Amino acid sequence: MEQLTDSQINIILNRIIADGVTDLLLRDDLMDHYCCFIEEKMGSGCDFETAYALAFVAITPNGMREIQEELFFLLNFKKQTNMKRIIYGSGFFAAFLISSGLLFKTVHWEYGTELLFSGFCALLITSTAFFINAIRFKKMHSSVYYLRVIAGFLSAFLTASGSLFKMLRYPGANLQIIIGMTLLNLIFIPMFFYHLYKQSLVAKR
Repeated sequence: MEQLTDSQINIILNRIIADGVTDLLLRDDLMDHYCCFIEEKMGSGCDFETAYALAFVAITPNGMREIQEELFFLLNFKKQTNMKRIIYGSGFFAAFLISSGLLFKTVHWEYGTELLFSGFCALLITSTAFFINAIRFKKMHSSVYYLRVIAGFLSAFLTASGSLFKMLRYPGANLQIIIGMTLLNLIFIPMFFYHLYKQSLVAKR
């Protein structure tokens, strides 16, 4: 079997680093796979450049970053599951309290203000927890996803905090609500429904 030279090994390593693989253990494993594959092909008569190109197509057809993202997902699956339970539970609680508060206020029942106040507090907690979770697992998503996350977080946070300010008669309430609703209507909602539209097209294929 052909043996790779130090310069050829450096070429492979630089390609792995350039493709965004930051996990050292994964980097070493990929190096072993590529080197063995390339040496085997070179032993069959291929030159280094041809074997090098074949190795990346055969071992990582969708790119090395995908493998790192899958590994990251598997290692953090339990943490993500627990965080999602908290986020969705808190989100349901916030939606329930806000809708109930609006109902109570509409029919002039008692505790409507208290329900709304609790609901907006829960919305603040939910949006903050969702944003922190998204930042922690940022390696798993695209930049477009994070633009949507930031817009959603700011719109929910500002609308909730502005509503709380208004209920407590603090200054700056209207400005927060206006900015929050503007982000919601002009950035988050269009991006969110466009994402759903693209997903529906993929599902039909």
